[in-house]
Amino acid sequence: MRAAFMTDVNAVEVRDVEEPKPDPAGAVLKVEACGICGTDARTFFNGDPRAPVPWQLGHEPVGVLEEVGPDADLPPDVRRGDRVFLGSILTCGECRWCVDGFQNLCERHLLYGYEPFPGAYAEWALVPPIATKNLIPLPDELPSDLATVADPFACALNGVEMLDVRLGDVVVILGTGPIGCWQAVMCRDRGASTIYMTDVNKDRLDVALGVVGRFVDDAWVTGEDDDGVEQVMSRTDGRGADRVSVAAPSKQAQQAALEMAAKRARVVYFAGLPKHDPVSPLDMNQLHYKELAILGAYGATHRQYRITMDYLNRRKDDLAPVVTHRFPLERIGEAFATIRDGTGLKMVIVP
Repeated sequence: MRAAFMTDVNAVEVRDVEEPKPDPAGAVLKVEACGICGTDARTFFNGDPRAPVPWQLGHEPVGVLEEVGPDADLPPDVRRGDRVFLGSILTCGECRWCVDGFQNLCERHLLYGYEPFPGAYAEWALVPPIATKNLIPLPDELPSDLATVADPFACALNGVEMLDVRLGDVVVILGTGPIGCWQAVMCRDRGASTIYMTDVNKDRLDVALGVVGRFVDDAWVTGEDDDGVEQVMSRTDGRGADRVSVAAPSKQAQQAALEMAAKRARVVYFAGLPKHDPVSPLDMNQLHYKELAILGAYGATHRQYRITMDYLNRRKDDLAPVVTHRFPLERIGEAFATIRDGTGLKMVIVP
């Protein structure tokens, strides 16, 4: 079979390798599509010790469950031959967080597509025993390329649930990548009266507005000398935003979120900072004097994955345009380059 291997930072090679054989308690997926996650992109551009080169990335796979080991423990609604999505957060199912339904916070969680589990930028992909409980059947009408976004969409849903958007809220989303776009749609569905979006990249902002512009009241480009605070305050008569989602890995955006937030607003830091530089200087007087609620949002739970699959199916006409590019496996390097130059939103590899 053909599989793509990251051979160095910013380097990828498609190779012929043997088809995978399932663990007795695992399975094999015939890959129909696999999205490029922001985590994949950060790894490709910067490296990651969990992806020792040469390494096979890819943790947003959709495909047909082709083989199932004799000891595999599948979910009750999944059978061999089904089209399925594989959730990437691999959990123990036994710690207090898993038992309480917060699988994203599992004390021993791993990530599919990272050591020790190769990913799905390939024609076939292994489903290790720890991942079989993450298999979710696809609705018949849901295209495979759109279904790949279930993983990041569920994470975006987690952020929106943390925001707790209510009827009439003014929402600002900092960052117009796929996460920001999906959050704009969900915030409108939850009753936001006004949605603003910002980005440092005009091309990406223009692409995003072409996809979800009808859900957004206004949007603008920010930069080193303009963090967007003044625009938010002028548009809200000095009151600020009720809900702010920081969907970009930016220290400037993290601080701006506090300044543009209204009194008693909720601010959610969705995007993480680079692991080598995670400390952000923030004005804690904004938190104190405005009684802000500042929250983090990471990953997604099994419940959110299942909600997402139904949501994607019901809203596929609105959400499908977020997948702006589809590439065959042999052009995966071009897909990463498109992410870097900001001319697209969601990239999907179609083996």
